[in-house]
Amino acid sequence: MAGIGTGPIVGRILTGLGLSLGSAFIFAAMSCLAGAAIYIALDRVLRRSGSTIKGNKLSLAATFSILRSKAVFPIVMVGLGGAVFGGLSSFQTSYAAERGLDYSLFYSGFVAAVIVGRLLLSGAVLRCEPHITSLVLTSCVSAAIVLLMLIETNPIVYIAAAALLGGGYGLTYSVINGLVANEAPTGLVPQALLLFSLSYFVGVFGFPLFAGTLIAEQGIRSMMSATLIIALINTTIPIFRMICR
Repeated sequence: MAGIGTGPIVGRILTGLGLSLGSAFIFAAMSCLAGAAIYIALDRVLRRSGSTIKGNKLSLAATFSILRSKAVFPIVMVGLGGAVFGGLSSFQTSYAAERGLDYSLFYSGFVAAVIVGRLLLSGAVLRCEPHITSLVLTSCVSAAIVLLMLIETNPIVYIAAAALLGGGYGLTYSVINGLVANEAPTGLVPQALLLFSLSYFVGVFGFPLFAGTLIAEQGIRSMMSATLIIALINTTIPIFRMICR
């Protein structure tokens, strides 16, 4: 998530230095090549040490078994959270331009909150009751969206909303990742984690397709309203689980 948030900041810096927009894509391509080189080097180190990485297949039977278990709740939550993040991050330039704000402020606040939260708060958060924690954190995400919908041209509130989103979203991911591992059927934890990741990518890349159409037809405010509805649905899941328990 830090990488996703840092990319737009780098692009803003490059264009601010007078370089073309294409230079940002060149930087992204070089980053991808660097990442691939690290994976290749890691693979060689593991092979020399005699370690092997065994893949885990996600069969239909395993998928249905996982979706019938309590692990389905964090899997759904990560997909909804991914949709919220995908919508807000993909169209933040349009949102900022409409309000006369600098979109790099959003990503700066988001990345800073994610890094600080993961480094300093994740340990304490993971020791708390997970359903209450996920309720508080998803509520922070909803509150951040409300702030983004209410502000006009205030950059301080803009950064604060981004930080609230980054803290809530970044820490929620850690909490529900632990939930899916604990609540997966016996022997299917690797497959449940794989389904968890798949759900995240469906949300983060699938929702912007719908959101882009919504912006083109009804404007950015409609997209923000749809994102808020998704965030509120995500907040109701831990409430539902606590009531059932």
